[in-house]
Amino acid sequence: MANDLPLPKDAPLAFWRAEIDRADIAQRAFHGAWDENVQWYAGRSPDAVAFSRTSDFVNVNVDFYQTEQKLAALFYDTPELQLTGTGALTGAAPIIAAHKALLSAILGDSHMDVLPVVHTAIKDCLTVSGTGPVILGYQPTVRLVTPPAEMGQMLDLRQPIPVPIHERYYADRFSPKKLLIPADLHSTDWDKAQWLAMRFRMPIAMARREFRLPATFTGTTVRDEHVLDAAQRAEEAATQPYVDGQVIWYRAAFFDEGDVHPEQYRELVLIDTLEAPARHRDSPHQTIGPQGRMTGHSLIGNPIHPLTIRTMPDSAYVPSDSLMTRPLVRELCKFRTQMVQERDANRSRVLYDVTAFPPEVLTAIEEGTLGSLIGVEGGKLAQGIQSIMAEVVKGTGARQAYIANDYIQRDIEKTLAMGGPQVGQSDMNEGSATQTAIMDRSSQARQAHEQRQVLRWYLRLVDKVSALVCRYMTPQMAAAYIGDEMAQAWGQWDKETTDGRFAFSARPDSQIRLDAAAERKFALDVYNFTSNDPNVNRVPLIQNLHIKAGLDPTKTVVEQLPEKKPEPNVGFAFKGDDFVGPQAPIVLEICQQLGIAISPEATQAASQDVAMQMLTGLRDGNGKVIPQPAEHGGPAQKARPLSKQQGEQSGERPGPKTP
Repeated sequence: MANDLPLPKDAPLAFWRAEIDRADIAQRAFHGAWDENVQWYAGRSPDAVAFSRTSDFVNVNVDFYQTEQKLAALFYDTPELQLTGTGALTGAAPIIAAHKALLSAILGDSHMDVLPVVHTAIKDCLTVSGTGPVILGYQPTVRLVTPPAEMGQMLDLRQPIPVPIHERYYADRFSPKKLLIPADLHSTDWDKAQWLAMRFRMPIAMARREFRLPATFTGTTVRDEHVLDAAQRAEEAATQPYVDGQVIWYRAAFFDEGDVHPEQYRELVLIDTLEAPARHRDSPHQTIGPQGRMTGHSLIGNPIHPLTIRTMPDSAYVPSDSLMTRPLVRELCKFRTQMVQERDANRSRVLYDVTAFPPEVLTAIEEGTLGSLIGVEGGKLAQGIQSIMAEVVKGTGARQAYIANDYIQRDIEKTLAMGGPQVGQSDMNEGSATQTAIMDRSSQARQAHEQRQVLRWYLRLVDKVSALVCRYMTPQMAAAYIGDEMAQAWGQWDKETTDGRFAFSARPDSQIRLDAAAERKFALDVYNFTSNDPNVNRVPLIQNLHIKAGLDPTKTVVEQLPEKKPEPNVGFAFKGDDFVGPQAPIVLEICQQLGIAISPEATQAASQDVAMQMLTGLRDGNGKVIPQPAEHGGPAQKARPLSKQQGEQSGERPGPKTP
């Protein structure tokens, strides 16, 4: 890709220099407030410096504890990604699973380590400038390697070929003072801005490898002024020469009159004191296909990806939480300082008659401890202690003055939507349960909105990182992150020509901290309510339950049960004749397999008895018993008359009654 594109006719080098100057002037109006916000967070505010010349200053540390508490509430951990394929990727389960695993590994602690970047960007929004700048990219380190002679002849390679020896996918936070915003931009919809720029500083050795620099260029050793609270830093010069410049990412369609894709970006690098661009090229992260459409592995949007939690109408500069509460925090700190001064002023002070006691007695009184005995001249106490010593009248502060402290604190809490319960403190003015519930719901609604804003920004960041991974990652490289099997499935996806992308979401509440008991109960409820559904895979539900219980599911959960064979359901019923008839050998073998032992002697004796019965005509030729005529049972038993039975039961004789 060409690195020396001509600048657009309507945007020559002088235009870009002027745009940078205009952006710098617009931003410098906020630098003083940003530096002061950092100083208040660090506990060394300008007010503390001013008060320290005359008295102690009480810093209530509102900026620190509110920032740290709200940061943890907005984004506690890296969320668990959920991917949905669109277009040709719809339903491609193996590819979706492989890409999810690959992104999770790239974004994780061992590689990009994106969580600290997100936390610092949020802190910029809450404490400093209202905007947290982040830049995304891919940086390979390439070395020219001469191919072996045989391979060179086979592939017709006569020159050294570039071979990547190191790769870096990055999402780097940079100082808000280094973010350059067009002076004409009146919105925080950053991906729609005509351009965004980042000031950079790098050692001159790196700059010579990266850009076209004249041999006579020596760089600068002046300290970096485009960092927060620069005035508090050391005055000495840098120990090695640096190169200062700006990298500008701009939409080509805003400045090029040709047929340009509306989402195409270009990179322009300017170096201070140089009269020519150090680099100007089409974005290396994008490709325009033969039909004019952007390929599926192209990055959509600006690589500079700032975070803003809220918007301000018609402005690209949003106030931070600390800036919004600054007047209240200053008042609170001043009030608490005055409370200390009032307590000091109301310490016990005693007036005394200088002629009443000699110096050694006064010294003993001033230095005396509890219970000390101090002697005075005779007769002095008889005059009455009130006549020689008297306590100075103390001032009494009104209760209304102390109530002002509560008012200020409540105003701060309402501004930040972070009251006592949210910061882990009890509320001394706690009202009824209904009032507490209403206040808690209102605070949660505000906090949930800000959590959603951060999550939307993060998922957009993941979408851009995904495009970089699809563009530069090979299946061979992916195997180091996700293993050979998943890398092979991922490699079957033609990322350049496939008409389809991923839609990213996150598992609900996975970026915030939840109570462990609540998580376990929720996992158990999901299992109980859904595990019997025929459309549900129970294994992930069980694995999740074991994880919440602190168990290793790889050791406790079997993903596939062994095949269960049907048990035989066979029944037998034998009679005695079955052991001596024609079926006797089969019956005897079955009994033997069932563990029923029948001695050969018993079998032989039974066979002899059957043979004798056949000779005597009791059995036929097949050994079956011949039925014999039944014997006469004799006369039937005479039935007892019913009348006699009735008489015996009633005790009366049968028949008509006589008078």
